[in-house]
Amino acid sequence: MVFTYLIGADALVPLVAVHATCRTGNGWAELSLPQVAELIEHLRGLLEQADGDRGAGDE
Repeated sequence: MVFTYLIGADALVPLVAVHATCRTGNGWAELSLPQVAELIEHLRGLLEQADGDRGAGDE
């Protein structure tokens, strides 16, 4: 599970808090908006890779 929420105040740069839970434990980070964009691209690539691996046995 992944939970995210925006942290910000008028005088502060907005941050996104990311909390992740899996079988091996929990983790969290506060990321800047450019870091969030990079994380999204990495996750998108992992999803495409997982989808491709799943379809490889169908041939």
